[in-house]
Amino acid sequence: MELPDNYILIRKEVKHARLRVSEDGRVRIIAPPAFSDEDITAMLKKKAKWIDSNLKYFNGMSKVELQRNQLLLFGNRYSYFYDTTYAQKVIIDHEHKTITSQKDLLDPKIQEKWYRRVAKKHLTKRTKDLSTKMKLPFKKLFIRESKTKWGNCSKEKNISLNWKLIKAPDYVIDYIIIHELLHTVVMSHTHRFWTLLKSYYPDYKESIKWLEKYGNSL
Repeated sequence: MELPDNYILIRKEVKHARLRVSEDGRVRIIAPPAFSDEDITAMLKKKAKWIDSNLKYFNGMSKVELQRNQLLLFGNRYSYFYDTTYAQKVIIDHEHKTITSQKDLLDPKIQEKWYRRVAKKHLTKRTKDLSTKMKLPFKKLFIRESKTKWGNCSKEKNISLNWKLIKAPDYVIDYIIIHELLHTVVMSHTHRFWTLLKSYYPDYKESIKWLEKYGNSL
């Protein structure tokens, strides 16, 4: 059986076969060993419209275009300038949207390490502030990387936030934090949850729209 170049067949001990369409334009077929080529062909034919719809959705997502010397921070483009004066310090000028440092923040590894440090400091403080303001306590906060989620709240009231959120606008960051804090009292996305979210953050849909449009490029 021949599949298109962007299709990947994964044989796995699962009960039912399933499909996944990713942001990178790949279609993953996860099927049990007993699932025959004919079964796969039939499933792809049945799900053809669904696959096409999802591929078009991801292809239509916008990206935040950056020039070579720019970094994305709080939803804004900051120009990076190398300067030996600052040694290991990183100076962020929010008014003029510049970042100055001796560190080579254009190096992917150094840049990610710096992003993670800034994210941990900012997201931790903002989560604590909103938790106090909303009177919704949590136990632990983790700043991690996730390919599928911006945030998560466990039954133990431990919250995880994606460090890449530091690249999103403040109102988007607040939406994700508030969203997860509300999960400390309502775990599932019930009508009550969305009602509470609207009462705490009336313009939350704008944040969802931003993430749907630009989230892929963070």
